[in-house]
Order: sequence, then C-alpha cells, then structure tokens
Amino acid sequence: MLPKPKRLTKQRDFLKLASSGHTVFGPLATLRVRQIKNQPSKVAFITSTKVFKKAVDRNRAKRRMREAVGQLWDKIPAEMHLLFILKPESKTAKWPSLLQEVERLISHIPEALLKPAKPSSRAAKHSAKLSRPKASS
Repeated sequence: MLPKPKRLTKQRDFLKLASSGHTVFGPLATLRVRQIKNQPSKVAFITSTKVFKKAVDRNRAKRRMREAVGQLWDKIPAEMHLLFILKPESKTAKWPSLLQEVERLISHIPEALLKPAKPSSRAAKHSAKLSRPKASS
C-alpha cells in the first residue's frame, strides 16, 4: 500500500484533475495528470461500478495497480498529481504486462503535458464546486 503522503485524498484535487488534467490513454487504464508546484507527487486510483460490478473486483484491480505504481514510484516525475482510471482488463492482466503498461503510461506524461488540457465529461457538472469560495468558520 502506498503511504498516505503519496495518496490523493481531497475532492478538490480530483475535481481539478477532471477539469484541467492532461490525459494519457492505455489498454488497461487511463491516466489523468496535472502538474502542481511545490508539492510532492500524489496518486489515486478509481474505477466505477459499471466497469466492475462487485466491490471485490474493484478492490483487487486497485490493489494490483497500487502495487505496480509503488514499484515504479522512482520513475514518476516530481510535482504531479496522477489519477489512474482502471479498465476491466486491469484486473486480469498478467503481472509483467501490468507493470509494463504502468511504466508506459508514466513515460508518456511529459508528452501529454505539452498538449492542451481537455476537461473530462464530468468536469462541467462539477465545475461549480471549484469556483465556489470556501466558507469561513
């Protein structure tokens, strides 16, 4: 398991990735990447109930991907937020091909950052949450 400082947990970070993240597509997962300043790299993994009906399958796919990213952590560029959106093939892929695919996705990050960011289909729905000012306590 990845240590807590290496994990994305805040909803605001997920929304920013959806609205201003760059995308790298792959056969086992889609990677959304956003460059950040003066913060360590962080990673998150998501999948939907449409992709994996059973929670057991969703959790297994995320555990396998977490382990692969943990082994390749040194290859992740600094100051990045990464979101892996898992596809059904990620659960049954052989371990060497899963590692190879994660490495390929990570290697395409610099190329993806050169292209303009394209908001995800859900970004418009949630953009109001990003623009809303924080409530003071």
